[in-house]
Parts: sequence; C-alpha cells; structure tokens
Amino acid sequence: MRNAFSSTLGTSTESEPAFFPWQQRLLPLLEEARKRALQRGQAILVSVSGPLATGDRVPSSQRLRQSEEAASDAGRTSGTEQLTPLALAGFDPLQCFALGPLLGYTERFYWQEPGEGRILVGLGRAISLEAQGTQRFRQLAGAWQHLTTEALVEQVPLGVPLTSSQQPLLFGGFAFDPEQPRSDLWEGFPDGLLVLPAFLFTFAAPAPTLTINVLVGADADPLQIGTTTLAQLEALAEALTTASSPAFSPPAAPAASTPSSLHCEPLLPPAAWMELVAQAVSQIRRGAYEKVVLARAVRLLRQYGRFEPEPALRRLRESYQEAYLFAFSRADRCFLGATPERLVEAQDGFLETMALAGSAPRGRTPEEDEHFASELLQSRKNQSEHRIVVQMLRQALEHLCTEIETDPTPHLRRLKNIQHLETRITGKLPPGRSVLEALEELHPTPAVGGFPRAAALAAIRANERLDRGWYAAPIGWVDAAGNGTFAVALRSALIRGQEATLFAGGGIVADSDPVIEYAETRWKFRAMLGALGVEENHDESSF
Repeated sequence: MRNAFSSTLGTSTESEPAFFPWQQRLLPLLEEARKRALQRGQAILVSVSGPLATGDRVPSSQRLRQSEEAASDAGRTSGTEQLTPLALAGFDPLQCFALGPLLGYTERFYWQEPGEGRILVGLGRAISLEAQGTQRFRQLAGAWQHLTTEALVEQVPLGVPLTSSQQPLLFGGFAFDPEQPRSDLWEGFPDGLLVLPAFLFTFAAPAPTLTINVLVGADADPLQIGTTTLAQLEALAEALTTASSPAFSPPAAPAASTPSSLHCEPLLPPAAWMELVAQAVSQIRRGAYEKVVLARAVRLLRQYGRFEPEPALRRLRESYQEAYLFAFSRADRCFLGATPERLVEAQDGFLETMALAGSAPRGRTPEEDEHFASELLQSRKNQSEHRIVVQMLRQALEHLCTEIETDPTPHLRRLKNIQHLETRITGKLPPGRSVLEALEELHPTPAVGGFPRAAALAAIRANERLDRGWYAAPIGWVDAAGNGTFAVALRSALIRGQEATLFAGGGIVADSDPVIEYAETRWKFRAMLGALGVEENHDESSF
C-alpha cells in the first residue's frame, strides 16, 4: 500500500541508514535545560527533531564529548547540508511500531490518517500527563501548556520554521465517561492520558522526521542522559537497518481463528441487550430524552496463541483505507481500531468536525448497495438521529468558534461493510485556543452518547452495564501550538494476550427496532473480527 512514508522517501547508495547529527546539538541543549531547571525550579523539556537521513551512523556514547566539542567549533548548522532522506526501500511504518517490545518499550502508539495522510509512531515515554474526573480536558491542556512554555525545542537543519511534524506532540486518549464505574478490564487507561514519546516518527510531506524528547530536571546529569539517549538511538538505528533490509521478513500473522479454536461470549446476552433497547425506546416516547446510544461488548478467547496488534493493524489498513487507524499499548494491553469518525481537527486557527450518524450495511451487489443507500437517505429514523448530532455540534462550536459553516445536506460516507450519513461543520478558532478545549465542548456527541447529553449519559450509566473505557471516546494527538486531530474510538477492541474485547453500539430513537439495532452492532463488530483473524464463516449467533 502506498502511503505518506513511501511517497516522500528518496533513494541513496548509502549502505548504512542513520539519522541526522544529534551529537552536534543534544548535549548542549541538555546542559542548557539543566541550568534552566535550576533557575525555574521545574523540569525542562528538550525536544529535537529533523529529517531521517543517511550519512555517518549515530555516534556511540564514548564519542559524546567529542561531538560536543565538534559542535562548539563548527557551529550549530555544521554538517546539515549533507543530509539526504533516509533510504529504507519498502520500509513500512508499522515496522517501527513492531520494534517497540523488541527494544524494551512497554508504551507505544500508532496513528494513521485516511488515504495518504499523516502517520505517527511513538516509542517509549519521555513524560505522561494523566487527569481524572470531569475537568480532565482543561487539566491536561494546562499541564501541556506549562510544560511547553519553558521547553527547548529545536529542529535540524536549523532556521526552518517548525511545523506540526516537528513540534513536541502528545498522543493519547480519554475515557468515555469519567463518572461511569470502572472495571479491571481497562487497567492502565485512566480518564485522561497523553504521552510524550521518547522517540516520535512522523511520516508526512515533505519528508519523514524523527523527534527525540527528554525531560531534564535540576539534578540531572546531562552527560549520562545524553549517553543513554544515544545508546538507545544506536539500538534503534540497528533495528531499523535490519527491518529495512530486503532479506528481512516480518513475523507471519497468526492463523485465522476457527470456530473450534475460539470461544466467543457476549458480555450481555443478546436478548437482554435488546430488552435494554426496548426500554430505551419506551423512555424516549415518554419524553425522557430524544436519543441514547447503547453499546455492547463481545469477549473473544483464543485457545492457541495470542492476539497481536501488528497483524490486526495490517488487516485494518488493507480494508479500511478511509478510516483513522489507531493503536495505544501500555504494559500488556493494547487498544486499537479503525474508526470512520473524526471528532475534531484544529490547524492554524481553523477547526473542523463532522456529524456521523445513521447507518446501513453495504450491499453484496451494486444494485443492493444503492438500495441500502437510498433507504438510508430516506429513513426517517436515521435522518432524525443525524439531525440531532448536527444540531448539537453547531451549538458546541458556538462556544468556541466564529464563522461556523455547515454542509447543507448530509452525504454518504461509505466504508467496506457499512455506510453512514455525514455532515461537515467548520469554524474559526480564536488565537491561543487548543484542540483539547474543543474536546471538552464536543465530547460526547449525540452520535456516541445521546441527546440531551446529561439525560442520555444518566441513562447509559443506569442501564448499559458495560465499562466502555476508552471506547467511543476521543483518541489522537495535540502539538505544542494546540493543533491536533482526535477521532472517536469506534470499531475497536482491547486486546490482552489470548483475550480480546470488542465494542459496538447503536443510536436509539423513538422509531428504533431492537432486532434491527442488534443486527447493526453485528455489522460493526465485523471490522475488528476480521482484523483479529476471525474467519468470516464464524457463527454470528454466538455474538
């Protein structure tokens, strides 16, 4: 598959791929950060980024002092003119993600935007920001602003304005509802978590970049930190060299799970879930609320082998090229998926969101597909559900933006096995506002929670009997300027060894039919069932 990485790489005859000359700037920046930490009484972030390049290998730790002297003699810009794009023919960004556990990184993430959009791969952790409770978005926005205000941020080659590809960048997600009771299932995934990776690979035009992030305290030893960082770079360079070799072949994906090797169990029996839908319809008709989204989960248990994120992401990438792919690993758990829904994107003062609500299956023939599409566009139930989402999003943006514009009518968003109604909404952000502030206004939208928000959330807490965790909540990235993109974590699963928990939901309104809503969740499970290698002929009656 062609992506932003393969389309921006050049060619080179160099035999040893490496990075740009970190040795010329890393140690001086670390020493400057320690002095600033002493003055300010707080740890200082050092973030250095630049193009992946060929040339001399990353220097060993024994040469660190020599490199500092060379940098002092030659000046900051020395050596950057010789840099060329890193030649890793056929290299796949997913290989960066796969290297994480092999290099000892228990935290890692993968993010891919639709088509040939931006790809982010983070390995390790320089710092993590956590927040609990209903104020989590503004707490994290404040903590991030405080950290970046004093940060030492530099790009190699110097003198080039920093873009979102080179600025320090946090990646993470949020729980759907901080007031919902939590279970052990989501251990390590708090109400709000944003991680600054130790190493960030960004695959985007005009060239792929690598960013190193280090947090330096007042009592830090710059030489020791630099030595450790460069040793990690050497290990990373060696692993990347091996992975990009024509002779290298990634581990084969686990064989598809057959019905005899896979146990499938709904967390709530289908009949019980459909009864919840019927009760919700009754409450809506009595005027308790206009819409509520009810989710359910299915647990898979493999008899042999483990569920692995890399082959699952490969399958999702092949089948859902117009979706946002994400994976966030902590310790022994990985939350991953391919969602069609972008919650919000903020870039240079402009904000865009989408209403994605109302669903129908794809047809087995072009004629059947058009029939389903026509029914979706004419469905009173789906149009009502969609209209509620558009109305709420516009109201939310009025607290944030000026010059709000909305598509006049919804259009179809077609994915591999499902199609949705979609309406785009845009606005202009005032200076200094962050994408995290937009999350506070927008989440949860009626597409994943209901309307009115408070009444719908109360109904979910009282009736759903499911710890959603990060399912149906924002996941994505934010940079030091407040730019960023967050998607809604749909079509997703939480995997842990031999166990995987899949999530799906449906919007319930006055015209909803419990049997149809149950069938819709089964369509939505198919994306992750296929990604996890579950055979298509697996008995769907088991979930």
